Amino acid sequence: MAPARAERSQESAVIVRLISLASPADWDAALTRVPHGPAHTHWYNAALSLSVEDEIALIAYASPPDWAACPIVLRRHGESIDIAIPYGIGGFAICGECKELPDAIRRFAGEQGWVCGYLAVHPLSRHPFSAEDGLEWGENGLERGPLVYRLDLSMSEPHLFASMHATNRYEIRRDEALLSSVITDAAAIGRALPEIYEQTRARVGASDAYRFSRATLAAWLSSPGCLALGLGDPLQAVVICTHAAGVADYFINASTDPGRKYTRILIWAAMRELKRLGIRYFNLGGGVRDGDTLDAFKRRFGGELTVRPILKQVYCRDRFVELCAQAGAMERAGSYFPPYRQ
Repeated sequence: MAPARAERSQESAVIVRLISLASPADWDAALTRVPHGPAHTHWYNAALSLSVEDEIALIAYASPPDWAACPIVLRRHGESIDIAIPYGIGGFAICGECKELPDAIRRFAGEQGWVCGYLAVHPLSRHPFSAEDGLEWGENGLERGPLVYRLDLSMSEPHLFASMHATNRYEIRRDEALLSSVITDAAAIGRALPEIYEQTRARVGASDAYRFSRATLAAWLSSPGCLALGLGDPLQAVVICTHAAGVADYFINASTDPGRKYTRILIWAAMRELKRLGIRYFNLGGGVRDGDTLDAFKRRFGGELTVRPILKQVYCRDRFVELCAQAGAMERAGSYFPPYRQ
């Protein structure tokens, strides 16, 4: 694929480009215009590409003074291609009103011949998308999408601690002595992580979306935007956070079964270190399903509940209908998208 493909509108000065991983300078330059997180960065997606078969690229939108960027994965389905957001807390990172963004993306996607797209908006971004653009709304009148608990690390450490649920405060006080034993040696963590991570995946029954190669894990760990913390001798638990542009994501939690008890104190250690590094926002993510035990665990850290809005867009309706018919699938609001991949 060419390093960048573009659509230009002389009337509105709108430019939409598709930037490949082979053009890191262009990728990085596009991100300087928008507030973004680690899942948008070139180093993050280059590492992820070592675990996925399909191409990862960056959609970059420019209509000064409006800018937007969104990593995507171009997924083959027979002779067709649809797009989706790669693993992580990504989605459209937006600066400005970007009123022309929805139409420009649809037009560009149609010109590329893509069938449909499963996209998102980063939880820190205001956006111009509506139901007509595939934005889903829940029965409560709120945008539908994965929940993300976001901590504001600009608060003082005592305030952060006081904002937690009483259970968290009690258990962190109980385990506070462990903070002096936290391991930060990336090499030591890197040697233990693949085995511990696979133990965790097997224990929780994680899908293949969470299957990362040793090369991917090693690339993430060696990146300057990676914070890795561990506990145990030998290592029994690891928490990995990624960060960029003042935003951090709680990224990987891996442990042996006995090491699960260390997760809470490791997250607290990560909060303290990220704060020291000058990170403003720490996204914990949410549960696998709203209200499950993982959701409850993250909620107890006291973060603000936000939503990462989901966009389900169809660019080539005829081909989309054809693929759904071939798969015996139907398009329904709130259901798996695209239905022909279920």
